[in-house]
Amino acid sequence: MLSLKTLGLVALLIGVTWAYQVKPRNYHKLVEQQKKFNERFEKEFLTEHMKFTESGVKSARLEEMFEHLRQKPDMFRQELDNHPLPYQTTECTACRALVTTYLTYRRILNWDRDRIAAQAASTCDTLGILLPENCVKIIDKNIDIFLYIIDNRPSLTAQTICGVIFQSGACVLEDREFLDWTINVSPGGTPITSSKTGSNRGPNDFKIVHLTDLHYDPHYRTGYNAVCGEPCCCREAQGIPENPEEGAGEWGDYRDCDSPWKAVEDAVREAGRRHPDAAYVYHTGDIIDHGVWETTISGNVQSITRTNNLLKTVFGTTPVYNVLGNHEITPTNVFAPSHIDRPDFSPSWVYELVADQWSNWLPAATKQTILQGGFYTALVRPGFRVIGLNNNDAYTFNWWILYDPAYLRGQLQWLHDTLLEAEKAGEKVHILAHIPIGAGTSFVTWARQYRRILDRFWNTVQAHFHGHTHADEFNVFYSASNSQHAINVAFNGGGTVPFSNFNPNYIVYYVNPQTFEVTDFESFYFNLTEANLNPQRDPLWTPLYSFSQDFSIPNVSPASLDTLARRFGSTPSDLHRYWQLKVKRGDPFLQAGCDGECLLNHLCEIVTNEANDDRKCNELVSIFRQIDDDKWNW
Repeated sequence: MLSLKTLGLVALLIGVTWAYQVKPRNYHKLVEQQKKFNERFEKEFLTEHMKFTESGVKSARLEEMFEHLRQKPDMFRQELDNHPLPYQTTECTACRALVTTYLTYRRILNWDRDRIAAQAASTCDTLGILLPENCVKIIDKNIDIFLYIIDNRPSLTAQTICGVIFQSGACVLEDREFLDWTINVSPGGTPITSSKTGSNRGPNDFKIVHLTDLHYDPHYRTGYNAVCGEPCCCREAQGIPENPEEGAGEWGDYRDCDSPWKAVEDAVREAGRRHPDAAYVYHTGDIIDHGVWETTISGNVQSITRTNNLLKTVFGTTPVYNVLGNHEITPTNVFAPSHIDRPDFSPSWVYELVADQWSNWLPAATKQTILQGGFYTALVRPGFRVIGLNNNDAYTFNWWILYDPAYLRGQLQWLHDTLLEAEKAGEKVHILAHIPIGAGTSFVTWARQYRRILDRFWNTVQAHFHGHTHADEFNVFYSASNSQHAINVAFNGGGTVPFSNFNPNYIVYYVNPQTFEVTDFESFYFNLTEANLNPQRDPLWTPLYSFSQDFSIPNVSPASLDTLARRFGSTPSDLHRYWQLKVKRGDPFLQAGCDGECLLNHLCEIVTNEANDDRKCNELVSIFRQIDDDKWNW
């Protein structure tokens, strides 16, 4: 039997490994050990916790188990797939134990809403997940959705719930209902025989500005507590700290804070001033702040409205193509299927809001699908089409996946059918989506079906544009049947918000006017430390890079970026340079640095399209492991 101490050593080796993280050679053996441990742990935890709820006294064993599951205070503020591997393993164990326990309390012992909510808040506090008041408020915002799902899905198990959330390692998803649904993909299309090449940047290319992750916080106050211990800091209710160095900066703050309005406005106006010749603007979502414990419909409506009005004012007649972020809804992340008949669960309010506000830039025909699910398509100019997805429904923290995983099929089938019509019309397509497609937090079955679509329409889709991570990065898509063929690219706009440790930025793309492929792109940013040292002066925006020039490549086609990824695998100085630009030279990132294993994870992230598909990652790992020692001196 694995002891807690032994489990800790296993955790250091495997964690719950996302597809872009490197797995050790004995990974599968360690995962099997972890699964067996989790099964024993969850049974014992349930027994000990039930004794506690009956007696009010925690046994020494339950205290030990809680101690094992306890989290670092800042874990909640990070994306799950960014957590260090040991914490991901512990989180998997915690998920299995806690979900099994609370399913028992609800289904067997018939606990009511208030008792479950109170006990869950106590557990949240005990494990150090959040401050006590945050625990109470976040659980209160989500508990009714959870209870509706588990009451109406009596066959739903802890193994499946945790498998959906984690998707790998000891919490891998094995439920066939969640894995086996498909969409209909039409036959035909251009066969994939090699990587997709492209043209170089030319004098007639048009420009597209990409803004994302503005994260406007109406509660931000300069000088207020930036080290607050809550999911989001620098807010009025958190007060002014005794130490002035812990106070929020004028233009934002690296320390888990969103953006004041003046910073949002400055970024948007800067993009408009510097690029008045931009043909289009892409805005890939997340207007709302990270104050997830206290968001409201009325507050979100105000922030979305204010931001969309700013975009209209700054860009005037220039079309702006928007998509929703996972923070636009409240509770955060949860987009219910249209067939759920509970008005209090419905996301229709946000669909109605943006259907109206986006109508300034979109044809009237888009309103139907926006009201249906927050997605649309529009013909930008003859031969060029934009598709805006709401792929937040496939985010693994959208609890409604647990209720009906196949409801995700509807939007994907619409995407396929729209691309089929575009292909028939000879159109080329740009796809906008907030969550990076194929990321560790994209539901694995959805990602797999998306790859089927992309394999079929690789010659129609010219590029993807994402947000969410706040990192200035790119991803290469490979054919699902042959990982040697690079067929598409996704560009991430980074974000104007510094949350957390980033400098603000936006991207400008150069697009061939005949093929509508992206030929090159540039990033513009400012250093937050310097801006806050000069609070009365507007931030000094400057070019961060011109990608093709900085990396000495002819263009940014899938073939070219695949070649660059291989070069990163053999030239750590180039990979380190990419990492610096990815984190936008954020001062805390540069001070912390990124060693070889860190760089390797960033390399694998470039080439991973689906959780647990490690083929391309493994190929680059084998190259990376052979680097001569002298190449590490730069």
